Amino acid sequence: MARCLRVLPALLAALSPMWSGCGGRLEDVARMRQCRSNMNTLATEQALYRATYGCWADSVDLLDGLAGRTEPLLCPSCSKGYEMSVDESGYTVECPSDNPHGAVVNGTPSWSEERPVSRGGSS
Repeated sequence: MARCLRVLPALLAALSPMWSGCGGRLEDVARMRQCRSNMNTLATEQALYRATYGCWADSVDLLDGLAGRTEPLLCPSCSKGYEMSVDESGYTVECPSDNPHGAVVNGTPSWSEERPVSRGGSS
């Protein structure tokens, strides 16, 4: 038991970068998941907007109004608003970060749990 207690501080010191506030991996994963959740929220709101008005919203501001948000959704990694484009084939909501967390194209996310993110494409 005493031996285990001596090893514990070394083990905790080795693992601490994973959950540290200095760009730790768990913090990065949490930001990525929140960003993806935000993009999914915007995609759901696009579907509601289309069902209500018969067309895609051409700005995030329109979706914010539909949802009753007074503050826009922001990527938690870069604190920038999401990029949205609309054309005849549908819409794309993209993460604005320099290290993007993906995109949602016509309701389909570009990520999966097993594979890394690719911006704007299917994974």
